[in-house]
Amino acid sequence: MKALTLPGCLLFVLSFSCAHQQENKTETANEPVKTATPPPAEQNASADKSCNADSECDAKQLCIRNKCVDISLGLAECSQLRIHFDFDKADVKDEDKSGLERIGRCLRADQALKVTIEGNADERGTEEYNLQLSQRRAASVKKYLTDLGLGSGKLDTVGYGKNKPAVDGHDEAAWAANRRVEFNRR
Repeated sequence: MKALTLPGCLLFVLSFSCAHQQENKTETANEPVKTATPPPAEQNASADKSCNADSECDAKQLCIRNKCVDISLGLAECSQLRIHFDFDKADVKDEDKSGLERIGRCLRADQALKVTIEGNADERGTEEYNLQLSQRRAASVKKYLTDLGLGSGKLDTVGYGKNKPAVDGHDEAAWAANRRVEFNRR
Protein backbone atom coordinates (compact mmCIF):
# COMPACT_ATOMS: atom_id res chain seq x y z
CA MET A 1 0.00 0.00 0.00
CA LYS A 2 1.24 3.40 -0.92
CA ALA A 3 1.75 5.94 1.87
CA LEU A 4 -0.02 9.28 1.54
CA THR A 5 2.10 12.34 1.83
CA LEU A 6 1.01 15.30 3.94
CA PRO A 7 -0.18 17.34 0.94
CA GLY A 8 -2.09 14.30 -0.30
CA CYS A 9 -3.77 13.83 3.09
CA LEU A 10 -4.83 17.44 3.17
CA LEU A 11 -6.22 17.21 -0.34
CA PHE A 12 -8.17 14.04 0.59
CA VAL A 13 -9.60 15.62 3.78
CA LEU A 14 -10.55 18.86 2.03
CA SER A 15 -12.20 17.12 -0.90
CA PHE A 16 -14.18 14.84 1.46
CA SER A 17 -15.24 17.85 3.57
CA CYS A 18 -16.29 19.90 0.51
CA ALA A 19 -18.24 16.98 -0.93
CA HIS A 20 -19.99 16.48 2.41
CA GLN A 21 -20.91 20.18 2.62
CA GLN A 22 -22.18 20.15 -0.97
CA GLU A 23 -24.44 17.18 -0.16
CA ASN A 24 -25.91 19.09 2.82
CA LYS A 25 -26.53 22.16 0.69
CA THR A 26 -28.30 20.09 -1.92
CA GLU A 27 -30.49 18.40 0.67
CA THR A 28 -31.58 21.67 2.31
CA ALA A 29 -32.10 23.43 -1.01
CA ASN A 30 -34.91 21.05 -1.90
CA GLU A 31 -36.78 21.62 1.37
CA PRO A 32 -39.62 24.15 1.16
CA VAL A 33 -38.80 27.52 2.68
CA LYS A 34 -41.23 28.57 5.39
CA THR A 35 -41.54 32.27 6.18
CA ALA A 36 -43.82 33.70 8.83
CA THR A 37 -43.65 37.28 7.55
CA PRO A 38 -43.41 38.65 4.04
CA PRO A 39 -40.05 39.94 2.89
CA PRO A 40 -39.33 43.59 3.85
CA ALA A 41 -39.96 44.78 0.30
CA GLU A 42 -43.54 43.47 0.49
CA GLN A 43 -44.11 44.85 4.02
CA ASN A 44 -43.32 48.40 2.86
CA ALA A 45 -44.94 48.14 -0.56
CA SER A 46 -47.78 50.49 0.35
CA ALA A 47 -45.37 53.00 1.89
CA ASP A 48 -43.41 53.11 -1.36
CA LYS A 49 -46.51 53.17 -3.55
CA SER A 50 -46.65 56.12 -5.92
CA CYS A 51 -49.81 58.23 -6.04
CA ASN A 52 -51.38 61.39 -7.37
CA ALA A 53 -54.16 61.71 -4.76
CA ASP A 54 -54.95 60.58 -1.20
CA SER A 55 -57.67 58.28 -2.55
CA GLU A 56 -54.98 56.11 -4.21
CA CYS A 57 -53.42 55.32 -0.80
CA ASP A 58 -54.55 53.12 2.08
CA ALA A 59 -57.08 54.60 4.52
CA LYS A 60 -54.35 55.49 7.04
CA GLN A 61 -52.06 57.17 4.50
CA LEU A 62 -51.76 60.46 2.66
CA CYS A 63 -50.30 61.11 -0.78
CA ILE A 64 -47.30 63.36 -0.12
CA ARG A 65 -44.86 64.23 -2.90
CA ASN A 66 -46.41 61.43 -5.02
CA LYS A 67 -45.74 58.73 -2.38
CA CYS A 68 -48.21 57.09 0.02
CA VAL A 69 -47.05 58.01 3.54
CA ASP A 70 -48.44 56.62 6.81
CA ILE A 71 -50.35 59.19 8.84
CA SER A 72 -48.59 59.87 12.13
CA LEU A 73 -49.12 62.19 15.07
CA GLY A 74 -46.45 64.61 13.92
CA LEU A 75 -47.59 64.83 10.31
CA ALA A 76 -47.96 68.53 9.53
CA GLU A 77 -50.40 67.85 6.68
CA CYS A 78 -52.97 66.86 9.29
CA SER A 79 -53.11 70.20 11.05
CA GLN A 80 -51.80 72.99 8.83
CA LEU A 81 -54.87 73.71 6.77
CA ARG A 82 -56.76 76.95 6.35
CA ILE A 83 -60.12 77.23 4.67
CA HIS A 84 -60.94 80.69 3.30
CA PHE A 85 -64.37 82.20 2.78
CA ASP A 86 -65.91 84.82 0.56
CA PHE A 87 -67.06 88.11 2.06
CA ASP A 88 -70.06 87.64 4.37
CA LYS A 89 -70.24 83.88 3.53
CA ALA A 90 -69.95 80.71 5.59
CA ASP A 91 -70.25 78.10 2.81
CA VAL A 92 -67.38 75.65 2.17
CA LYS A 93 -66.04 76.26 -1.33
CA ASP A 94 -65.53 73.35 -3.75
CA GLU A 95 -61.81 74.13 -3.95
CA ASP A 96 -61.44 73.53 -0.19
CA LYS A 97 -63.21 70.16 -0.06
CA SER A 98 -60.11 68.09 -0.89
CA GLY A 99 -58.26 69.71 2.03
CA LEU A 100 -61.15 68.92 4.35
CA GLU A 101 -61.21 65.33 3.11
CA ARG A 102 -57.50 65.13 3.99
CA ILE A 103 -58.24 66.35 7.53
CA GLY A 104 -60.98 63.71 7.67
CA ARG A 105 -58.48 60.97 6.73
CA CYS A 106 -56.17 62.16 9.50
CA LEU A 107 -58.96 62.15 12.08
CA ARG A 108 -60.10 58.67 11.08
CA ALA A 109 -56.53 57.29 11.10
CA ASP A 110 -55.67 58.67 14.54
CA GLN A 111 -58.46 57.73 16.95
CA ALA A 112 -57.00 59.93 19.71
CA LEU A 113 -56.79 63.05 17.52
CA LYS A 114 -59.39 65.71 18.27
CA VAL A 115 -59.45 69.22 16.84
CA THR A 116 -61.01 72.58 17.48
CA ILE A 117 -62.27 74.27 14.34
CA GLU A 118 -61.54 77.97 14.77
CA GLY A 119 -63.65 80.40 12.74
CA ASN A 120 -62.43 83.92 11.98
CA ALA A 121 -63.69 87.06 10.25
CA ASP A 122 -62.12 90.18 8.81
CA GLU A 123 -62.20 93.52 10.62
CA ARG A 124 -65.26 94.90 8.86
CA GLY A 125 -68.59 94.64 10.65
CA THR A 126 -69.57 94.85 14.28
CA GLU A 127 -68.00 92.72 16.97
CA GLU A 128 -71.24 90.80 17.53
CA TYR A 129 -71.84 90.16 13.83
CA ASN A 130 -68.27 88.95 13.23
CA LEU A 131 -68.44 86.58 16.22
CA GLN A 132 -71.64 85.04 14.81
CA LEU A 133 -70.22 84.84 11.27
CA SER A 134 -67.00 83.21 12.45
CA GLN A 135 -69.01 80.67 14.48
CA ARG A 136 -71.15 79.88 11.39
CA ARG A 137 -67.95 79.31 9.38
CA ALA A 138 -66.60 76.88 11.97
CA ALA A 139 -69.99 75.12 12.14
CA SER A 140 -70.10 74.82 8.34
CA VAL A 141 -66.71 73.09 8.29
CA LYS A 142 -67.76 70.81 11.17
CA LYS A 143 -70.91 69.83 9.28
CA TYR A 144 -68.89 69.01 6.17
CA LEU A 145 -66.57 66.78 8.20
CA THR A 146 -69.42 65.03 10.03
CA ASP A 147 -71.13 64.45 6.67
CA LEU A 148 -67.92 62.60 5.68
CA GLY A 149 -68.61 60.22 8.56
CA LEU A 150 -66.55 61.71 11.38
CA GLY A 151 -68.04 61.64 14.84
CA SER A 152 -68.81 65.11 16.14
CA GLY A 153 -67.03 64.19 19.42
CA LYS A 154 -63.70 64.62 17.61
CA LEU A 155 -64.62 68.18 16.60
CA ASP A 156 -65.23 71.33 18.62
CA THR A 157 -65.94 74.77 17.17
CA VAL A 158 -65.16 78.28 18.30
CA GLY A 159 -65.68 81.64 16.64
CA TYR A 160 -63.14 84.38 17.25
CA GLY A 161 -64.69 87.08 15.09
CA LYS A 162 -62.06 89.63 14.12
CA ASN A 163 -60.00 89.11 17.29
CA LYS A 164 -57.30 86.81 15.83
CA PRO A 165 -56.26 88.22 12.46
CA ALA A 166 -53.77 86.18 10.43
CA VAL A 167 -52.62 89.31 8.61
CA ASP A 168 -52.51 92.92 9.75
CA GLY A 169 -53.84 95.33 7.18
CA HIS A 170 -56.84 97.28 6.00
CA ASP A 171 -57.15 96.20 2.37
CA GLU A 172 -58.84 93.42 0.39
CA ALA A 173 -55.79 91.11 0.54
CA ALA A 174 -55.64 91.30 4.35
CA TRP A 175 -59.40 90.91 4.69
CA ALA A 176 -59.41 87.84 2.40
CA ALA A 177 -56.61 86.23 4.44
CA ASN A 178 -58.50 86.82 7.69
CA ARG A 179 -61.82 85.27 6.52
CA ARG A 180 -60.80 81.75 7.44
CA VAL A 181 -61.10 78.58 9.49
CA GLU A 182 -58.07 76.92 11.05
CA PHE A 183 -57.63 73.63 12.91
CA ASN A 184 -56.01 73.29 16.30
CA ARG A 185 -55.28 69.99 18.09
CA ARG A 186 -56.89 69.68 21.50
